Amino acid sequence: MSRYSRFAGALLALSVAVASAPAQADALADFYRGKNITFFVGSDPGGSFGPYAQVLAEHMPKYIPENPKIIIKYTGGQSGGLQLANTIQSVMPADGLNMAMTQQTIVLNQVLQPQYAKYDARQWLWLGNMAPVRNMLSLWHTAKAQSIEEAKTTEVVIGATGPSSPTYIVPNLLNRFLGTKFKIVTGYKGAADLNLAMERGEIEGRGASWVSVQLAMPEAIAQGRIKPIVFASITREPSAPDVPTLAELMTDPVQKQVAEFLSAESDFGRSVFLPPGVPDDRVAMLRAAFESTMRDPAFLADAKRLTLTIEPMSHQDLARITLKVVNAPQAVVDLAK
Repeated sequence: MSRYSRFAGALLALSVAVASAPAQADALADFYRGKNITFFVGSDPGGSFGPYAQVLAEHMPKYIPENPKIIIKYTGGQSGGLQLANTIQSVMPADGLNMAMTQQTIVLNQVLQPQYAKYDARQWLWLGNMAPVRNMLSLWHTAKAQSIEEAKTTEVVIGATGPSSPTYIVPNLLNRFLGTKFKIVTGYKGAADLNLAMERGEIEGRGASWVSVQLAMPEAIAQGRIKPIVFASITREPSAPDVPTLAELMTDPVQKQVAEFLSAESDFGRSVFLPPGVPDDRVAMLRAAFESTMRDPAFLADAKRLTLTIEPMSHQDLARITLKVVNAPQAVVDLAK
């Protein structure tokens, strides 16, 4: 009788789950019918964020009930997307009609700049990551120094958006730990602005993601007019395998830990998330829609056409890495600050 009771209980639970699935689907369809989803992107449209956002917005709606249109709203990448992150945490409606993608340094900035970070990324509801993004520092062919060693004795003007951005963090870390003489000029709006400044001769190099250079300046790469000299990433960039990572340049063990801590941002890449408090059924549906999009042949074909790397990462992995970053040893965090 005990075995029969357990079997009957399991069968009843299965029946309830099967019966509730159509009702849940109907509720989601009712909610999304006639509505749009706003996709907030913490960048300007000129870098690599734009193509990633566009290809996702085009293909993900087919996996959402009633196929709502996803409308992209660019908010700028100044200060590493801090303003957008703060807005997501405290202002953005948690209704499943708003999702976001912002600078990959955003989780690190919660630890490094708590006075400005009025958010808690541990509470965000990750949908997933389209691809890791390896930040770097690159030099223009007219720069007075063409390597890290040469930059230890020769000043090089580097453009950056703001102190919370990888465009600032990478050259600043090299100055502090390796003694380079990069003069960092802030205030640029994003990758497109930095590229124009290089071509005009205002600056001699810039950081941010290497993919933003690959998308906007492929001819400059092919002609050797711009080259990366270091990557802020856990692994080397496949398209530039001879260029070292920040951690590989460090000889001091603690400095190496700091470089690895700061390089963890590459894992967040082009991650998409929801604000805290979105109802569970909408979160589960949007996560499933994101995952289905990452396997969609049409999505993958468009990404390939746009030369976008797709290396998906699950929402579970993003949550795990977020906890690791936020709970980093205090000695490492203090030196990183």
